[in-house]
Amino acid sequence: MSQIRTRFFIAVSVAVLLAGSAGLYAGKYNQVVDIGAPLPQFSNLPAIDGSTLSSSDLKEDVVVLVFLANHCPWVKGMDGDLVKLVDQFKGRSVRVVGVAVNHREEDRLPAMKQHAAQFGYNFTYVYDESQDLGRKLGATHTPEYFVFNKQRKLVYTGAIYNSPAQMRTDGSVNYTRGIPTELYVKDAIEAALAGKPAPVAETAAQGCTVEYEKTGSK
Repeated sequence: MSQIRTRFFIAVSVAVLLAGSAGLYAGKYNQVVDIGAPLPQFSNLPAIDGSTLSSSDLKEDVVVLVFLANHCPWVKGMDGDLVKLVDQFKGRSVRVVGVAVNHREEDRLPAMKQHAAQFGYNFTYVYDESQDLGRKLGATHTPEYFVFNKQRKLVYTGAIYNSPAQMRTDGSVNYTRGIPTELYVKDAIEAALAGKPAPVAETAAQGCTVEYEKTGSK
């Protein structure tokens, strides 16, 4: 009986551990990762300039990944502010990488090149056809930001600021809650550069839904 009880105890313990590990990194808004999660490894993602990018290429003290989709009016509404954000940290040890994963034609690499030229993108913009990076980070919207510190630990995830911007059909930009007053990503980058935690570590991303393919489909 003692051996049976011991085996039962071990089986239950393992089941509990496995159940707990499934949500080990789940955050308040993100169902996959939480603050402190490591930057997922990736390799040879094609960029709009003809190069490829791997996680091992990222040498800066702070790395920002932002999931984008060319067709999305919420991305277009935010594009100008993203370009300004990159300019603000020019000359500092910060790397911003835009990531597209959708399979619709207007979000693939050829269209990415046109979109980047139109909106003056001044950062690396890569395409992940496998969608692995988005899945590993639990990205659900475009735009959605992930800020990593020098140790490549997640310090912020969510929206760029507290008033999502949407581009109207006439090309004008509408800030849904007025001019932004809380600059989440900017503040998180500044804090990470100083070796401090982000003032706000997690917010809910708002925008278009990331279009993940069913497993095994192309």
